[in-house]
Amino acid sequence: MTFPHNQQPQHQQPGNWGPPAPPPPPARPTFGRALLATLVWVPVNFVLAVLVAGMPTARQAGAFVGSMVVPALLAALATWLIARRSTSAWSFGQLVLVSLPFAVLLRFLFAGMSQ
Repeated sequence: MTFPHNQQPQHQQPGNWGPPAPPPPPARPTFGRALLATLVWVPVNFVLAVLVAGMPTARQAGAFVGSMVVPALLAALATWLIARRSTSAWSFGQLVLVSLPFAVLLRFLFAGMSQ
């Protein structure tokens, strides 16, 4: 039996009869990936605040970043709850984009409650 120079003979492994196995289901996003995607917006929020309000003192900067912890956790939870219901795998960029509205909304809500 001769084969063209760019093809190799296909040898079937013993005991490997029948159709090939179906591909595994896509990996569901974890809460950790959703949290990391949401944490992308924390430095963006900080830089925007510095551009608008000016450079804060170290104590003000620490309080500002600390006040973003709870909204970021809740935004990550909302993002994860949406992404885990999907039947397809989500890229990190998709998680970042989905977390943006939650991060902004919750940041505004928590900022309004603290005043």
